[in-house]
Amino acid sequence: NADYGIYIDHTSAYFIIKDCVIGRARLAGIYLNSVRNGRIEGVQISLSDTAVYLLNSHENYLTESVIADCRYGVVAAGDSRGNYIVGNSFIGNGLNGRDPGEWNFWYDESGGNYWSDYTGSDSDGDGIGDEPYHPLSDAYPLISPPVEWTDVSAAGYTYAGNTVAPDGSLVVNSQTAITLTAADPGSGLSEIRYSIDGGDFAVYTGPIHLTGNDGPHRITYYAVDKLGNEEPRETVSFILDNHPPQTAIAIGEPKYEDSRGTWVTSKTRITLSLVQSSTYGRTITYFRIDGGGWRPYVGPFCIYGSDGPHRLSYYSQNASGIVEPVTDVTIFKDDSPPVTRGAHAAGPIDGVKTPGSVKVEVTQPPEEPATVETESEPVQTGSETEAPAS
Repeated sequence: NADYGIYIDHTSAYFIIKDCVIGRARLAGIYLNSVRNGRIEGVQISLSDTAVYLLNSHENYLTESVIADCRYGVVAAGDSRGNYIVGNSFIGNGLNGRDPGEWNFWYDESGGNYWSDYTGSDSDGDGIGDEPYHPLSDAYPLISPPVEWTDVSAAGYTYAGNTVAPDGSLVVNSQTAITLTAADPGSGLSEIRYSIDGGDFAVYTGPIHLTGNDGPHRITYYAVDKLGNEEPRETVSFILDNHPPQTAIAIGEPKYEDSRGTWVTSKTRITLSLVQSSTYGRTITYFRIDGGGWRPYVGPFCIYGSDGPHRLSYYSQNASGIVEPVTDVTIFKDDSPPVTRGAHAAGPIDGVKTPGSVKVEVTQPPEEPATVETESEPVQTGSETEAPAS
């Protein structure tokens, strides 16, 4: 229950942190401040606020470690860049990590990391997911944990979820079971009392389920032993979100559909709309074209650039941090009408006219870079615009 398990600052000397077990750090299991050239290997960090916090740290290596049941996994803050986080098991964390600048490496040629919330498939059975782990740019997510975790049950509160809102609150729905546990080595435990949103205290008899409107809720709890001794009261913040986002796409006119897919022109307006979203806060939809940077959706847009297939990806995120899976669709753009050219056969031979014939050719104009245009202005699809971390 210390603030830090290991704290190192302002050094470029090579060091190794190895074979450690760190738990219940109030701030960070391992904190590196302005550190370069360090290696963290074979470490298990659990039940902490943040497992590994990198502040203005460069070229460090985290591998063969387990990060489990932490509010945040690995956080790269400030000017932290060039750090490798590869070959680790991330299990049941709130946010597995934050890398706002995408300046760090979450995979190498050997693979990436195991993420317990990864939902992709492994069609070829090589142990690496077919789709990237989007929140942290891991192109080669591992299907199985490379390092096993020896689980230790938590004291205090536990809940059946692993999502943390941007403000640090735990995200639940009304089906999420919130459990309170306590122990007293002396006279023994008498009871646990709890209160929801400042209401009257009740005796805890089983898992708690939050109900009501989406948004912030607080549970305050404490235990009492058989002599009447009361522990200090603790309060945990939750965000109730019973409406995960769902996004629909509508493709305007002109369009044409055949067995190959949907065909559009640069005048076809594409609209993204929310079918479902939380009643708390603002839900934001993001999209990108052909793997470019993520852009917040602000209104109908058109696809410009070269004719042919273009991949449109989109998803929405509630204010609570709940994110829907990314949807990918392929749209074919065709702005080029066919061009007909006529070519006459050879002229008269020995003064004799021969019947004419026509040869028809169809050509396409040269390709141009693909762009996407919203109602405000056209933007190159390759531009780097980043969606917030999830």
